[in-house]
Order: sequence, then C-alpha cells, then structure tokens
Amino acid sequence: MAFSHGYQQPFTIGIAESAQNNISCWAGGVEMLRVAQDGFYVRGQKIPADDKEAETVYNAFKQFLVWAELNRR
Repeated sequence: MAFSHGYQQPFTIGIAESAQNNISCWAGGVEMLRVAQDGFYVRGQKIPADDKEAETVYNAFKQFLVWAELNRR
C-alpha cells in the first residue's frame, strides 16, 4: 500500500507490499529510504549500525523531502 500525491513525477511513502513491516520512501521510481526490521537502507544499501546511522538516515530522508517539494508542481 503506497500513497501518491498525483504530482507530475509522483513520490510515494508507504508500506512495501512484499514485506508488511517495511516503510519505503520512493522518489522518481527509485527507493530513497527503507526502514525494515533488520535496519535502515539508503538507496538499497544497508546502513551500518554505528554512531553515524541516525545522521545518514536523516540526510536521506531530508533529500527525499527536498526532491518531493521540488517536483510537486
């Protein structure tokens, strides 16, 4: 189940159909961020659980939001 806002290049935030416990943020057909039971993924790459994890995930989510705002018109 994903949510689309009907922009010209829609972005989606939703629950991945294949794994009900995942949350994915997609931009332009590319998965930008996934929150899964086994960790965080940015552009398909698993983020190591270390002292930089929160910063890396925050920056990926911020990039997703900026892309969504720039492409909403």
